Amino acid sequence: MNVVIPGNADPAPSGGALAKKQAEKLAKKLAKKRLTVALVLSVAMIVIYFGFMGLFAFDKPLLGTILMPGLSLCIVLGPLVIISSFVLCLVYVLWANRVFDAGVRELR
Repeated sequence: MNVVIPGNADPAPSGGALAKKQAEKLAKKLAKKRLTVALVLSVAMIVIYFGFMGLFAFDKPLLGTILMPGLSLCIVLGPLVIISSFVLCLVYVLWANRVFDAGVRELR
């Protein structure tokens, strides 16, 4: 039932309208969380990748450091960059499954 408040053409919000506003608030909060997590993980990947590329471009002697016969620092760090991308992806998937999907379920 909508009640008109004197001096106001809009009816007062009913229970459904309040629930809708709360759902919109929750959706915005959830979207902000997702954006924050995505940005943090993206920045982490950018730092890892460009850090390695910076070493490769400007400090080749460091990357050429022999750790043991047949194994240089570059051979260790290169795969670690690739593995870090998978780890960051896993972090996002776990976060999305535990936090984001739970929030989406709340909205339904």
